[in-house]
Amino acid sequence: FQGIKTSADKIYIVEEIERNGDKVKIFSKQTEQEHWLDAGLLHPLVKGGDSKRYSLTKTNRLLLFPYANQGEKSITLIPEAMMKVNYALAWQYLLENKAYLENREDGKMKGSKWYAYIYPKNFDVISLPKIFTPDIAAQSSFSIDMSGECYFTGGAAGGYGILVSPEFNREYILGILNSKLLEWYLHQIATSMRGGWFSYEARFIKNLPIRTIDFSNPAEKAQHDQMVALVEQMLALHRQQTGPAAPQEKERLQRQIEATDRAIDKLVYALYGLSAE
Repeated sequence: FQGIKTSADKIYIVEEIERNGDKVKIFSKQTEQEHWLDAGLLHPLVKGGDSKRYSLTKTNRLLLFPYANQGEKSITLIPEAMMKVNYALAWQYLLENKAYLENREDGKMKGSKWYAYIYPKNFDVISLPKIFTPDIAAQSSFSIDMSGECYFTGGAAGGYGILVSPEFNREYILGILNSKLLEWYLHQIATSMRGGWFSYEARFIKNLPIRTIDFSNPAEKAQHDQMVALVEQMLALHRQQTGPAAPQEKERLQRQIEATDRAIDKLVYALYGLSAE
């Protein structure tokens, strides 16, 4: 699924400066000022460039998301009356930008929903645990958001989310997607761009051949479980490498990452019935 499109990124995408309880001080590119906003409406926002193979980097970038579950309904715009009472700081910030927001697309947003996104899509899945890929990348850069807390936008600077069927482990699918084999396959079918970059948009990644597992077959189940263990190791190594560590330690971790990568590729070749040749 594609990321969120706000139609007013300079207003809805803000930079975190500090936190104080349930309030967050942010910088707005639209107003070029600092504001205090309600933490309950802010979500970490990742861009395509924040995603590397097995590693998703969080920044100080946040998305102001004025939506919530309203009873048993799907996620909908929080009504004005509720915004004023429960999210007064965010409401004041939106009011300061009302003229711009309601005049989007030649005044299409005038009315009670002037602070909504123009294209409200995928709100019900954006907050789920997911695999994430940039829209454009030089190589496979699939990462994982285990908590579902990371939101992202659509378009060239954003990316796509992948929901894994319950019978499969997310780590298993992540290992296959980041393998040399599927990277090679995608580069045969995807649009290529200058500088050795390729499109990883939905119309290409949805056609990648995913090796399914017969869990009643002990040998196949063992391969699945081995992939999960290798990818969990890879995720742990990347977390260690991005943390504070001495240069020698980072070099050691990089060697381990490369060795684990080779083990994953070898397992993928076996899963797809390929020899070294």
